[in-house]
Formats: sequence, C-alpha cells, structure tokens
Amino acid sequence: MSIFRSNFSKINKMVFGFVFTILLATFIPLLSSKNLISIIIVLIINLITIGLLLWIIFNTKYTIKNGSLYCKSGPFHKIIPISRIKKISHHKGLVIPVLMKLALSDKGLIISYDYYDEVYISPKEEFSFLKTLLETNPKIQIIKPTNEL
Repeated sequence: MSIFRSNFSKINKMVFGFVFTILLATFIPLLSSKNLISIIIVLIINLITIGLLLWIIFNTKYTIKNGSLYCKSGPFHKIIPISRIKKISHHKGLVIPVLMKLALSDKGLIISYDYYDEVYISPKEEFSFLKTLLETNPKIQIIKPTNEL
C-alpha cells in the first residue's frame, strides 16, 4: 500500500485563507448583536464550513492498494481500478477541464479511465506516484506536459 499526499498550491492557500477571513469577518459584527438566534445560526454555518474546509485540507490523499487507486478529499472520494486507467495527462492552470477535482493544487494529473471518465489529482511526489501506477498497469499512456511559452 502506498499513500501520496496532495500538493497544496500557493493560490489555493490564498483562496482558503480568504474564505477563512470572510467567515471570521461575518461573525465578528454579530458579537455585539443582542439577537442570540442570529449569532447561533451564523456560528453553526461558519463552524460547519470551516470544518468541511479543514477536512478537505488535511484529508486529501491518494492511496494505491489492492490494484486500485483510492482518491479522497474530505467527504469526496473516488475508487479507480488501476487496470481501467487508459492515460494520465499533466495539467497546469486554474481552469481544470474535468468534473471531479480531488486536489489542492492547480498543477497536477488528469487520470482518464473507462470511456469518458476523468478525475484530477495533484500528488506531491508525482514521479513516485506514476512509477507505482505503472508497476501495476504498464499499459497506461503518460502524456508529458507541453512546453510553456
């Protein structure tokens, strides 16, 4: 069994920091409010949101075991049999052309499997990750990144 943590890009750190700041900023003015119900409602919503974000930040990982790739990011997860992976493409950019993004970085891998299914991930140790996948399924096509201008 191999476990790979997700890379966490600077831009995503800034986005998460901004969201935490907004959540804090929405709660501080309510402290002077005399309406206890509104304080409790905003506090519950903020705590649930912060909990979800922390769950995603600290629990985004990719595990290879028993011939399958287990991708997990907080409450979201995907299990892909490695034998069904057709190709892996490198991707860099904020706009990621897949529906399932289980990553904390704007630089990662698009895994194509079955016919039209794709998932985006961003393992920190990309070379070791690809090597481990290729040991299980050497037929996987690796699309190298194009040169950037």
